[in-house]
Amino acid sequence: MDEGSVCEVALTEAQQESIGVWEAEPLSDDGEVSCYFSMTPDEDNPAGYVVTLFENEDALLQTADATDPSPTKAVPAMVKGRMAARQIMYGDDWRASLTVDIGEGRFLYIERYSPAHVVAEKDLNAQAHMVTEQVLGNLEKESPDRV
Repeated sequence: MDEGSVCEVALTEAQQESIGVWEAEPLSDDGEVSCYFSMTPDEDNPAGYVVTLFENEDALLQTADATDPSPTKAVPAMVKGRMAARQIMYGDDWRASLTVDIGEGRFLYIERYSPAHVVAEKDLNAQAHMVTEQVLGNLEKESPDRV
């Protein structure tokens, strides 16, 4: 998957509409391809989802930096029968994320973000989980032999 197709493959137009996506913006870097699904044009109070596919563990681990808010410890989760790690990060924005091993050393990372205290932690986790299931389903349809 490349930057040109990540948004369309990750979530269909109908799925984007159902979660309130205002704009989808692809981005790529060495070993990863992402789509930012913004739910609001308000840059001061951003809300939405990030879907990232990492080609390998090294690319996944390169994303940690000192500017990230303090994360809670990751807890195990299951998504469509796959093991995943679920995490919540707190700061000016709250972020619920799931990292799923999709095989062949590749990883899927989904993040639901919102300004602090706007969406309850339980709801952020549930929304991240739902979108992760949708993205996995779409990836399985697109490349059944690779996911």
